[in-house]
Order: sequence, then structure tokens, then C-alpha cells
Amino acid sequence: MSLRKSKVHLEWITKGSDIEKIKKQWLEISNSTLPILIVGDRGIGKSFWIERSLENRNITDSSMTTFDFSYSFSFDQNLEKIRSSKQNVTVILDWFTKAKKEEIVMLQQWWKDEKYNEKSKVYLYWEIHTEEMEILNQKNIYSDFYEQFKSFRFELPNLKKRISELPLFVYEFLSEANQSLNKKISSMDEDFFVFFKNKIFNRNYTELKDLIFALVGFSSGKQLHWKQIPPHFFENTLSELNILPGISLEQYEKEIIKANLIYTKGNREKAAKLLGISERNLYRKLHEFQLEDLS
Repeated sequence: MSLRKSKVHLEWITKGSDIEKIKKQWLEISNSTLPILIVGDRGIGKSFWIERSLENRNITDSSMTTFDFSYSFSFDQNLEKIRSSKQNVTVILDWFTKAKKEEIVMLQQWWKDEKYNEKSKVYLYWEIHTEEMEILNQKNIYSDFYEQFKSFRFELPNLKKRISELPLFVYEFLSEANQSLNKKISSMDEDFFVFFKNKIFNRNYTELKDLIFALVGFSSGKQLHWKQIPPHFFENTLSELNILPGISLEQYEKEIIKANLIYTKGNREKAAKLLGISERNLYRKLHEFQLEDLS
């Protein structure tokens, strides 16, 4: 797969029509002072989209205050900072469902005061992780706060839903890895693309980026060669099956075969031995599950 440098700046990868529409709407609301919520799985670039919006608004670091409830910080000090500020204020909320109930009450009161203050100009961003939605959809103090702030809600798709754009992400991360690690790798075997396409990236773009950086760091020359990568390199990248009711044995079988083919780099003989079946039986199952591209 050739990854020659393109003239197009790929910082915003929005080839798909749906994601391009989200980007356009995201930038259009930059002139609004209503709260902006961005929702999605881990590693899909929620913080990146917020940073681009801040740049579009020419917002400086000095006017920003972040409430990240996933770690310890001085809540009272941060709240006092935005209350006493005499300039435009930008507030960023993260991991809100980890906040204390009394902190939510104080934030609600602050927002109520600001909302009806004609002289005030507050930009508010809220980064919501998919795993938090179960809490926010229940009837509690968190959901009450959510109902007040969901004026503009954007949901970013994960990597699995944007698989057609995978080569663009691979190119972008490869380019970044070359620059960071002082390498000159410009292409990779097609086997890598098949591997990326079938792998489950639990941390989405972040995990894909980390993997490509590791591949570039491990390799030399101008091309990534699949056969040069030792098998143990991919031991921790096989898809993990969650044993859940309602999933057929056939689906589990397909995923297990896929994982072993990826692990053996498409070697049917080795995969058959690991699976404890004949190579002929494996060939039949590859055709049945439409997995021929993996071998």
C-alpha cells in the first residue's frame, strides 16, 4: 500500500459524507454561546475536535478553565476563577459523571447566574464518553444537569464505522511516526491493511496510531514488510471475545478463526494446527465465513 505524501492536509480526516457534515456543523456553531457537547467512544478524537473549535474561535489558554473529574483538582479554585474573570470565559468539562453531587449543584447555580447575565460571554464544551451515557440517561442529578446543557450535541463515529477512511488514518499516523522517529518509511505491504481492517481497535484511532508508531520504530528501510515482524508482536492485538448470551456459536467460530489467521500472518498450515483442525477443513471454513482475504 503506497503512502506517498499528499498535498492535502489530513489533520481533518472527513472523507465520508456524514463526518464531513458533522465537521461543517461543528465549525458553524463556533459563533454560538450555547453549550457544545461531543459524545463518543474512547480514542476517537473528541479532544482534537474541541481543540480545532477553540482555534477557530481564537481562544487563548489564559481564558480556558478545565474541570476534568477523572483526577484530583481544586474544584472551588477553578469555579472561583471563572466567576471572578472579567474577560470571556471558556469552560471544558470532562468525565462529569465522576463529579461529586455538591460540585454539580454549584456548577448548576453558576450556569444559572451566567445564562441570564447579558454582559457575560461563556463558551462551554462538554466531552462525554459513551460509557457515561448509561448514567446520564437515568433519572438523577447527573441527568438533570445533562438536560440543561445538551443544546448542541455531536456524536462522533468510531473507527469501525469509518473503515473506508482507514488508509487515510494509516497515512496520517505513518507520516507523524516518520517525523517523530526520524524514519523514511513511505509504504507498507497490503497484508498490513488487511490486518488493520479486521482488527478490533478498542481505543479506536489512538490504538491504531500507537500500533503504527510501534511498527515504524521496529522497522528500518523505506517499506514496512509484513514477514519481518515477529509473531509475538501481534500476540496482544487479537480480538477479545466477550462471552455474552444471544451470540451464536457460528459467530464465535468465525472470530476465533480470524484471530488465529491474523496471528499466523495468513499461514493456513500454522493456523490449522493452532485450531486443531485439518488444513482442508480450515479452507472450507474460510470460504464459508468469507475470510479468504486473510490468507
